[in-house]
Amino acid sequence: MWTALKIVIALAAALAIYLAAARVIRAFHIPPETDPDPSDLRPVHYRYRCVVCYSEVTMTAAPGDDVPEPPRHCREDMALVVEHTESG
Repeated sequence: MWTALKIVIALAAALAIYLAAARVIRAFHIPPETDPDPSDLRPVHYRYRCVVCYSEVTMTAAPGDDVPEPPRHCREDMALVVEHTESG
């Protein structure tokens, strides 16, 4: 009798752990951001440098008229090195 009760409790605990883990994994699902409309992009020339490892990134298109937020690298915002907006 005790063995059957232990088995039922173990199965209930396993099911509870499985359901909790499935809920946590489902919470990590985030839909990707939509790509910007190509007609809204303007040609730019921004160079960013990582303040930690000095890797560089060149941005050639940006949406809107404002300077876009800097990309992140090494968990830090990159520093704007060169800003040149192309006319055209």
